[in-house]
Parts: sequence; C-alpha cells; structure tokens
Amino acid sequence: MNDDLGRTEGLPLTDEQRRELATRQSRLADARAALDAAQDDRDSYLVELSAADVATSEIATALGLHRASVEQVLTTRREAEVGRRLAEEAPRAAARADLDRAQERVERAWRDQGE
Repeated sequence: MNDDLGRTEGLPLTDEQRRELATRQSRLADARAALDAAQDDRDSYLVELSAADVATSEIATALGLHRASVEQVLTTRREAEVGRRLAEEAPRAAARADLDRAQERVERAWRDQGE
C-alpha cells in the first residue's frame, strides 16, 4: 500500500520523498504561523471592540461568530492579562512584604529600647 508520498509501508523514504516531506512540513509550519497570527489579530480586534463597550452578542453577530466563541476569546485574554499583571506584581509585592517586615522589626526594636 502506498501513501500520498508514494512510500511503500515499511520501506525507508527515498531522497526525493524526504525532500517532499520536508517541503510539506515547511508549508504546514508556515500555514500554522499564518493562522496563529490571524487568530491573534482577530482576538485583539475582539478585545478592542469589547473595550469600546460593544456588547458580546453584537460583536458575534457583526462578525458572524458564535457568541460563546467571542466570550471564550475575551475570557482567555482577560485571564492572560491578569496572569501577566500578577507575574509583574509578584516581585514588587514580595519586596513590599520584606520592607513591611523590616519596618516592623525596627519599630519593635525602638519600642523594646524605650521600655
């Protein structure tokens, strides 16, 4: 039985078949990258519309999408933004907590010294 590369099952690929496979894989990778970029553009557009106070159902209707799909994109983007902000804030929060503890120790030392 031959597959679409003309390869017989169980036999190694010929040089020509390897080149054809590499070419197909490259085209597939390019197509996936283009698709990901297009989806990112679409998702950004949906977020912009939502930020402009356009209702989710209006966005979906205007773009011919299911409302649930639009809601999923917006939810995913919000969660990613919250995660990014938390990751940015974590070092500052840790430093602030360290400063608060140090200040507490200083104040305790002053109180103990005064007694």
